Amino acid sequence: MVTAESSAYMSVYLVTREGQELGTFKTSKIKKGLRTGFFRLSDLGWREASGWQGLFEIAGSALVNSPGANPDGFNPHAAPMANALAAASVVLPPTLIEELADTRPWVRFISVAMGIGCAFMIPACLLMAVDEARSLSPICLLATLLLLYPAVKLSNYATNIASLAKSQSLADMAMALTEQHRFWRFCGIMLLFIVCLGLLLCIGCFFVTRVH
Repeated sequence: MVTAESSAYMSVYLVTREGQELGTFKTSKIKKGLRTGFFRLSDLGWREASGWQGLFEIAGSALVNSPGANPDGFNPHAAPMANALAAASVVLPPTLIEELADTRPWVRFISVAMGIGCAFMIPACLLMAVDEARSLSPICLLATLLLLYPAVKLSNYATNIASLAKSQSLADMAMALTEQHRFWRFCGIMLLFIVCLGLLLCIGCFFVTRVH
């Protein structure tokens, strides 16, 4: 006997990513694809009965309707990603979105300033490569890359926050916070590197002064 729950669980959706069709997939395949990373939370699915939906909405509703799910939509035996998808229908507080949106102009300004800095550093690296200071060219190139990475992360964060202000979706907020997390992780790694380098220099200076 085919129930409404099993029918919804086996529904077929046309999945697209940034306007490109990825093919048609059953809901069970979409759930599995989200868990493995084959699909992204920002991908969209379409079927005639429901129109366009985010994949997190499709998988979330399937989890709520699946056997064994509790009344709150969470299955204690499901993977963390599945439980997160089941909670995707949560309405984000407007104040939270406003606070995040208020950071976007400053984040965009900083990312643009860092990008301009990279644009000026690249010609300097090229000049060093053909000049007597060619030994400094690799260091200049490394510094440019180290400045470019956080600039890209901040730019992506600002773009995702702009999308969040329009869509108010959990997927856009998750993408924005992911970019923010990568930015701060990079800053933390660089800080640890600088501290370790400073300690090594201090130890080296101490032994040099002892010798002399």
